[in-house]
Amino acid sequence: MHTPDASESTITADLAVTGTISGQDLAVLGRFEGELQLAGHLRTGGSSRVKAIVKARAVEIEGEFEGEVRAESLRLRPTARARGTFVADRLVIEEGALVHGAVNREPPAPETAAPQDAAPASPAPAETQPATTAV
Repeated sequence: MHTPDASESTITADLAVTGTISGQDLAVLGRFEGELQLAGHLRTGGSSRVKAIVKARAVEIEGEFEGEVRAESLRLRPTARARGTFVADRLVIEEGALVHGAVNREPPAPETAAPQDAAPASPAPAETQPATTAV
């Protein structure tokens, strides 16, 4: 279970947010619709309503969720009501959680390096001119 810290951003219970959010850790206690790209954790509270495409290191769902999750770890708490596609390397569905959709266990994709040429390009040979000296 993720323990929140001071650096965790929060969408409070009285907020409804639509759009794209990227960052580190996020707690959604209210409503969110859109896309979430997180380097850290996503935690949704028991009264939250989230409709989103999510990519995060770890996701913990307690409230209503509809959409897609791709994460290294996913935990659906007993109060979770989730519908959609869920892909994670580590998956926990606690007793009482309701899940409708596709659930797949996949190892995280390896980091892909930028494509490189087969051989480094050689600079063209420089043309040399004989030095001239004016007298």
